[in-house]
Amino acid sequence: MTRLALFAVALIAFSCGSNVSKDSASSNVLEDINFTIDTVVVNPGEEIINLASGLRLSDLSPDKRTLYLLDDKDKSLSVIDLEELKLLRKLPFEREGPNGIGQYLYAVQLLPDEQFLFSGFQNTGIYSFQGEKLETIKISAADVEGMNEADENSIWNGLKISSDKKYLFSLPGNFFEGTRDLVRVDFASKKGKVIDIPAMDIASEFRIVLRSDEMMSVYVEEISLQELNGKLIIQNTAGSDAYLYDYIADSLRFLTFDHKLVLKKKEGTVRNEVTSQKEFEDEMGKLRSQISFEKFIWDDVSKRYFRFAKIFQPKLDDKAPQKADVFLFAYDQDFNLIGETQLKDLEKVPAYPFFKDDKLWSYVNVEDELGFAVIDFKF
Repeated sequence: MTRLALFAVALIAFSCGSNVSKDSASSNVLEDINFTIDTVVVNPGEEIINLASGLRLSDLSPDKRTLYLLDDKDKSLSVIDLEELKLLRKLPFEREGPNGIGQYLYAVQLLPDEQFLFSGFQNTGIYSFQGEKLETIKISAADVEGMNEADENSIWNGLKISSDKKYLFSLPGNFFEGTRDLVRVDFASKKGKVIDIPAMDIASEFRIVLRSDEMMSVYVEEISLQELNGKLIIQNTAGSDAYLYDYIADSLRFLTFDHKLVLKKKEGTVRNEVTSQKEFEDEMGKLRSQISFEKFIWDDVSKRYFRFAKIFQPKLDDKAPQKADVFLFAYDQDFNLIGETQLKDLEKVPAYPFFKDDKLWSYVNVEDELGFAVIDFKF
């Protein structure tokens, strides 16, 4: 592992105390947590790895040994070896034409058999490593039981293909209202159904829409869809509740957690419609000063799920990054909450985090080079 002595964060030891009590009836596995952080940087060779979008358009191999990062500018895909910390090669893709992946992309998913799903506003399809378009993904509202025709244009929200390539999933709904449904579609027939997820409607309560003669801006809490261990997890940033969907058994389970350290969800009300930038920022401040939950992360070694959350601190300097109180939660394999703590030495949530070899990796930009903060937790 490459160590960079010139960076102050290269090797830092922390100890984090929790406010959760520990007694004979219950235990908090994160109560005595401490950790070190090391920073590593990827060697790009003679190439440039474009970090304009961070890791937004990326995906990892199942063994976490390879990162695939799309350059949204030239549409090349960087293949990065996370063992050797070097760029292996770039896979070229076309912007337009019969094999084009489109101009505006919002997601990249690695599929089995050396294939990718590229999801975009103009085009969504499956492509080979050689840049050949293998299939255009098209889903009609008429083929999805329970779907309104008005939601057809939003059927691409959060689009995922199951790891066995048998099903397509998405979260269609009204973006401005913040509402979502779960859609399951058979990959071969493109026939599907809508599955109601009412607990996610909390996101709609905290939407803020700015409409003025000069501009229009929208803030909505993020509703996310991810696959971990062969099941789907649907959650949103406004609360800790989630759904676990077993798509093989076609069963939906509601997950709720008895947090002691933080509130389970955002509270109060905001003005959903405002007419000035100041009003927009004031309402945003009400939400940013409350708890916001991140996605679940699975650790193959400990066999536990983890999740971060944050509460932004008041911003004292408009030119400085806004600091946050950062929290970490641990869950067993059955999603029972087994630990929670505040990481008092962190000022922001790790970006695009994933566990690799029992350590948490998160993206950092090191002087415009692709780097990772590698966190070694000790419980």
